Amino acid sequence: MKPVYPNVFKDESVIDDYHGTKISDPYRWLEDPDSEQTKSFVEAQNQITEPFLKSCVHKDVINKRLTELWNYPRYGCPKKHGSRYFIYINSGLQNQSVLYMLDDLNAEPKVFLDPNTLSEDGTISLYSSAFSENGEYFAYGLSESGSDWIKIKFRDVSSGTDLSEVLDKCKFTGIAWTHDHKGIFYARYNVYESKSDGTETSANEHHKLYYHRLGTPQTEDVLCVEFLDHPKWRIGAEVSECGRYVILSIREGCKDNLLYFSDIGSLPNGIQGKLQLTPIVENFDSEYEYVTSEGSIITLRTNKGTPHYSLINIDLTKPDPNNWVVLIGEDSKDVLEWADCARGDLLIVCYNHDVKHVLRVHDLKSGKQLGELSLDPGTVVGYSGKKKNHEIFYHFSSFLSPGTIYRCD
Repeated sequence: MKPVYPNVFKDESVIDDYHGTKISDPYRWLEDPDSEQTKSFVEAQNQITEPFLKSCVHKDVINKRLTELWNYPRYGCPKKHGSRYFIYINSGLQNQSVLYMLDDLNAEPKVFLDPNTLSEDGTISLYSSAFSENGEYFAYGLSESGSDWIKIKFRDVSSGTDLSEVLDKCKFTGIAWTHDHKGIFYARYNVYESKSDGTETSANEHHKLYYHRLGTPQTEDVLCVEFLDHPKWRIGAEVSECGRYVILSIREGCKDNLLYFSDIGSLPNGIQGKLQLTPIVENFDSEYEYVTSEGSIITLRTNKGTPHYSLINIDLTKPDPNNWVVLIGEDSKDVLEWADCARGDLLIVCYNHDVKHVLRVHDLKSGKQLGELSLDPGTVVGYSGKKKNHEIFYHFSSFLSPGTIYRCD
């Protein structure tokens, strides 16, 4: 029987005037997910959709075959934190991959964090995470029901037990540890009494950067950065390789960012209040991504004047654009997708060349290409390495290979 679509209310009174042009918006009432009218509309839609899907004679066959195809073990790249290795493994049909810990690469993996056990109905997911520089602490953000609002918790790596403090109502935030292993930078909005479960429709404004010290309540966190004149700016923070600088990436939309930095290593009493910021980039005209640093010189990936991207060096003691130095220039054909540092003096640079990835090795100081890691046609879907470590891991996949993880020393 042909389904009968329910009548949908049209509010003809909602009309916007854009520079003299009147635009009707009769279904704006659907933007309120909590109204009884919207709930009734959704229920009416479900009463049409669900019987149709249940009546499909091919549904069980398709589901069975897709389950068979999806049911195989999957592995992430091993990552070294402190003296231990960590790797995400999915046995096949787990909703979320499990984080395992290994004392060395030949050791038996031990479960470190299983996100599948965080809730009975599977609605809590691992949103983000970061290990302290010495690998002894693990900060991880949890999202409920797919919300962008997260809670950040902390775990002692040696014992595997969580610390008591929880950072609540965080949003659009990374996790950046200071190199004394005592705390993290994270971002959040003002705490309002309105909802923060992901179904709210009001805009969030005035993103702020805070510093949290381990062992203290969230109420004692230090407000480090805010931009009161720019309520829509979002703040991301990253601590430099040496631990002396915090690099701030500021965004307002989905592309282009500003850059600021603060010399936290020069603070005589540590982080006690708002940070003194020095601008590097003050216009939303290009993308800038932190790669690594050597003392006061930071290396960035950017498309400033180079649509295929390049790597540049900026000395934070003289950050004026006139002093910027090109480390690896733009390739005329290949797109520089990402770069990372290894062994203290090497850059691993990934290019998209003729719709396949290539990994090139460059000298960190001169930018000169030293070689290339052999790859078949395909994609590098995972990578791990650190400037202070001598080994890297990369995960290769293609139409002919479901995935191979390589270790390079």
